[in-house]
Amino acid sequence: MTGPLVLYEVKDKIAFITLNRPEKRNALNSAILAELAAAWKRYEKDKEAWVAILSGAGKGFSSGMDQVDRDIDRRAYLEATRANGTTVFKPIVGAVHGWALGTGYSLAVKACDLTIASEETQFGYPEVKVGNAGIVPYVPYMHFKRNLEFMLTGIWIDAQKAYEWGMVNKVVPQGKHMEEAIKWAEILKKNAPLTLRAIKYGQYKGVGGLARTLDAEAEWEFEHFTVPQTESEDRKEAIQAFREKREPRFKGR
Repeated sequence: MTGPLVLYEVKDKIAFITLNRPEKRNALNSAILAELAAAWKRYEKDKEAWVAILSGAGKGFSSGMDQVDRDIDRRAYLEATRANGTTVFKPIVGAVHGWALGTGYSLAVKACDLTIASEETQFGYPEVKVGNAGIVPYVPYMHFKRNLEFMLTGIWIDAQKAYEWGMVNKVVPQGKHMEEAIKWAEILKKNAPLTLRAIKYGQYKGVGGLARTLDAEAEWEFEHFTVPQTESEDRKEAIQAFREKREPRFKGR
């Protein structure tokens, strides 16, 4: 596919930011993450954009990290995924449908301040099954035990359960996610822009969203999590099992 991997368009103070790799279910690789990081920077500086809607083109929001192309720049990854009061202070509404898995889940739920999910949406964190997870800070939008259940087991949950667990703000009929997200964006853009920024900053700072600088977090995560996982026998086995469409046989080394 040619063309931008992340679309950016502003209409009446709303920035529409769209993951645009539909042929791969918007799987996240080095290129799309770099473009998303650039889109957030553009949005933050864009005086014509007061609120953003993040969505995915095609059949789903995002299937998560590309299991083939995972050689990514860590800073670009953090800038793309840490939009919740770390790099972006304007409000973001997620319009989610289909799959929101792994880093796709983090973008849909944690990077977006408000999340609208179509009823057929499936959320999951399969990184635990393929042996390569980064640091995913706990933000108390759902109960701590539920958060651990979701992330440690790798289960997939539907939109209604995600709503009950506090992961999304509203579930709408299939295909209505963008329409509803625009309604919420229309409400936000009528509020005082500087006050929205202050509220967002204060809320995330209060739950530790700004506890680390990007550089410090990237360095710490690389040393303690990225290197041990990517250089392990288990990670090589997970990649091979993915290619062979079978369950991985982990050895814990």
